[in-house]
Amino acid sequence: MSLIPAEELLRPSRSFTAPSLSILFCQPSAPEPLLWYIPHRIIADKLLEQYWNAVHPVAQVLHRPSFVQRYETLWEAIEDGERVTPSLLAIVYSVLFSAVVSMSEEQVFEVCQHSRHELKNCLKLGVEASLGRAQLLTSTKIETLLAFVAYLMPMCVDEISRAHTVLTGMAIRLAECMGLHRDPSEYDFSPSECQVRRVIWYQISYLDLQTSEIQGPRPYIHPDGYTTQLPLDVASSSSPSPHSTSTWNDMIFSMIRFECQEMQRKCLYLRIRVDQEKIGLTRAISKIDAFRVSMDAKYGPYLNSVNPSPMQRMAQLVLKLFTSLMYLVPLHRYMNSITYSIPDKLRQIVLTKGTEALEAAMGLESTQDLKQWSWYSGAYQQYHSALLLLNEVFMFPMRREANRIWRCLDFVFADALITIPPIDMKRGIPTLHDIIGHRDMKARYLLSMVCDRMRVYQKAKGLKNPVQFEDSMIAVTPQKDGDTTDPRLPLSHAHGEPESAAQSQNPPAAPDPPVPSPEEVDLYIGHLTSILPYRGVAISGQHNDTVDNIVTPLASSTGEFPPWIQYRELDPGVDSNTKLQPSHLPSSASSASPNESLPTKQCVGAHGRNGSTDSQMLEIDWPKDGYFDMPDDLHMEAL
Repeated sequence: MSLIPAEELLRPSRSFTAPSLSILFCQPSAPEPLLWYIPHRIIADKLLEQYWNAVHPVAQVLHRPSFVQRYETLWEAIEDGERVTPSLLAIVYSVLFSAVVSMSEEQVFEVCQHSRHELKNCLKLGVEASLGRAQLLTSTKIETLLAFVAYLMPMCVDEISRAHTVLTGMAIRLAECMGLHRDPSEYDFSPSECQVRRVIWYQISYLDLQTSEIQGPRPYIHPDGYTTQLPLDVASSSSPSPHSTSTWNDMIFSMIRFECQEMQRKCLYLRIRVDQEKIGLTRAISKIDAFRVSMDAKYGPYLNSVNPSPMQRMAQLVLKLFTSLMYLVPLHRYMNSITYSIPDKLRQIVLTKGTEALEAAMGLESTQDLKQWSWYSGAYQQYHSALLLLNEVFMFPMRREANRIWRCLDFVFADALITIPPIDMKRGIPTLHDIIGHRDMKARYLLSMVCDRMRVYQKAKGLKNPVQFEDSMIAVTPQKDGDTTDPRLPLSHAHGEPESAAQSQNPPAAPDPPVPSPEEVDLYIGHLTSILPYRGVAISGQHNDTVDNIVTPLASSTGEFPPWIQYRELDPGVDSNTKLQPSHLPSSASSASPNESLPTKQCVGAHGRNGSTDSQMLEIDWPKDGYFDMPDDLHMEAL
């Protein structure tokens, strides 16, 4: 059990911003005059410039020319001593608040000589007081709703509480009452009003997905519950009108996000239809793949330029991230089934797309020229796929994607792994035994940490497990429309060839494994890393790169491998013809038994093919027809 007090584990991080629920009752959160919170004009101008640079490109909610006019109107009214409408103050406070959220402590101090916490709280109180005075719950002004959405967006990024979910639900109802779920072209709105109403609706749609994913219970907006079209592909400096040329402008990134988030919403309903046996799982995946192809064709001309700008590179990463995560929506539940093994092809999709999603997310946070937008990276995903892949490489450490996955895991869990000492390099170049051992140690530490914190959270919140908890862990994988196969039966012939009784009772004895020399193991590691550039990861030929950012070996005094890989004979990720050959693996002693050596897979025989596979799935690249672990030419017998 964790030694950290429960209060510390449940305490939010410094990036968390709790909203005030006083605006639900139109009560100002502070008695001061509304203008009391406005900073000096010089500071406000600097914050506005920060908003245009760091917030507007990734979280666009304003029509820039219209807001610039309103911003000047505010300062003219202040200089003339005139009364400023609460809705105008609310939208200005929201913009300045968003700018501060996107800044670091050093940046804020340089601008105003105050701490980030003080300035953020001051502007937050200004937004809430202005929304209360503007009668948010009863107002019909689009500017008031716009200020409310701009206030919610910078708060719903990393950590989201139930209060954020409640306020998002209120924003959805307010938007529907104002008719934002109906396309403005159906009514007599000006082009700029059409653009603003569409952008507001799709940003509310994002808040709906973001809060439901983290806090639940489900998205409130249905795919068929609105007719609002996507915003027009326009440049902010011109009046909204469609462009026929493939020229990058500041709406392209938002349009990519909006289209992907609506497809993500459809994926959630595809998953429900799969559960109801109204559509086959293969058919659902083919729809996702068709969407990916269409997005590449539609936005490729905007993104694939000779010298892409940082914004274009970020759009490429975000598109890759969203489309990769879509495959996991219907498939992730089948990865941890305790009754049967997921078919190889579906498991390969999860491994490939999950790894690509992690790499894209890591690029969004770590790429130097994208730093000014990295504050918003939590709005795209929450690294849920990292736990899925962590469990996979923990159970099966010889996955082909293991090196790529561990590079991402070392980045995602860097803070948690900082206390683990690095691998001892005094003994020379780490062997395969050392690499597998220290990865096992890190995986066990991370999984134990997650379990401990979940127990603390469960106890603190008084959560209870379902009565039929064991049954709820089994998810059926339909193979075709209307399939009612017993989930306890095999899913395909490749997984349904049981060993004979004689084989299972008297397994054939394997010869004692030879002990490879250190030079042979190092040669194997070098050969292993040499194939990774083919998978999209640039790795140096040096063996040291295999263990970059890797923490300690799990080698015991005897040098034996951990029990979880000593006694495994069949990998659920491959078919029953895939045998493990202990004779090809290093052992702690030449006299060790086969069960005391590290298993490596050797593919033998033909792989069964499910005849019910949808023809549209041929568009997906199935590497080696399902054999997705270590390539045949990299087995230890090659040494």
